[in-house]
Amino acid sequence: MRPTVAVVGSGVSGLTAAYTLRTTHDVTLLEADDRFGGHAHTHTVPVEGEPDHRVDSGFIVHNDRTYPLLQQLFRDLDVAVHPTEMSMSIACDGCGLQYAGGRGGKGLFAQRRRVLDPRYIRMLLGVKRFQKLAIALLETPESADEPQTYGDFLRVHGFSEHFLRHYAIPVVACVWSSGTETALDYPARYLFTFLRHHGFLSIKGSPQWFTVQGGSNEYVRRLVERLADARSSSPVQSVSRTADGVEIRTGDGQVLTFDSVVIATHADDALALLTDATPDEKRVLGAFEYSHNETLLHTDGAQLPSAEQAKASWNFRMDACDADGAPVVTYWMNKLQGLESRQDFLVTLNAAESIDPETVIARMQYTHPIYTPASVAAQSE
Repeated sequence: MRPTVAVVGSGVSGLTAAYTLRTTHDVTLLEADDRFGGHAHTHTVPVEGEPDHRVDSGFIVHNDRTYPLLQQLFRDLDVAVHPTEMSMSIACDGCGLQYAGGRGGKGLFAQRRRVLDPRYIRMLLGVKRFQKLAIALLETPESADEPQTYGDFLRVHGFSEHFLRHYAIPVVACVWSSGTETALDYPARYLFTFLRHHGFLSIKGSPQWFTVQGGSNEYVRRLVERLADARSSSPVQSVSRTADGVEIRTGDGQVLTFDSVVIATHADDALALLTDATPDEKRVLGAFEYSHNETLLHTDGAQLPSAEQAKASWNFRMDACDADGAPVVTYWMNKLQGLESRQDFLVTLNAAESIDPETVIARMQYTHPIYTPASVAAQSE
């Protein structure tokens, strides 16, 4: 008789755990939501006179440098992918600046007048200095004397407030869906390691990015099809250790027993499920913080920059030069997913009040991790 295991949560971690364990265990996958996939969330959107479009709103892209295991999984599942463009724009309603990186000179000078704007030219030159200094930090042994946070790094090296607001903060906010203060508190070495791996610390030599053909639900569907017992709409209330394994209480009052369990949720949710968490589990899982981002799939083109050449795959927007609070980011899904349609499909974070309600296709809440020195240290445990 094979050992039994429950996997709680059907994001990519839970699905992969269940898929891997199925060869040696009897696996039961338990998902609270009415769909599998977590941030892999694909919407079927009709447009009159066109085939239905499969539009993602959570997990969108991966690359050939930092996702080798995911790429291997896709090959195992025969999931088709195709190349995509990872350009990023920044638009400030305060000073009117609009530009896009990753699109060459036409993106950097989407507003032709910026050719003669000395402050903008200084900022562009500052980007090269920023990249060199970040790489230099990574190539020196870690020291207690080095800047510990992103904000410390920017201050120590004398980057201007204009540079912070119109480049340094938006880059991090776009990648991690984090607000201004949160971005500046990120551990510098950890952040730069991530940025280098993803090609943000070089003008050339960036990895090739890909998106899943037909939407990310293609890989979710293939994984679920290979599981004998996958249950959606099955929230778990608690997980308890027993002498023989684990006991799981579900939202509908069932008590399920297994030899073992994989809790594949966010750390704070995992801690809340454990009825008998050890001091180490409380310390490690309790070290993680999260941001909550209201996300809309819509067709309101006003969320893209007005300068045509500044329209990019990722578009960061701020209402003032010193804007604080949750980041406003719009993903242009036609460009990211290669969608051929007369209609623009957009995914915007944290700007529900500025989007024409008649254009809204779907509303979601997504949670993203906030990286702090405590959470980075906890990851190593």
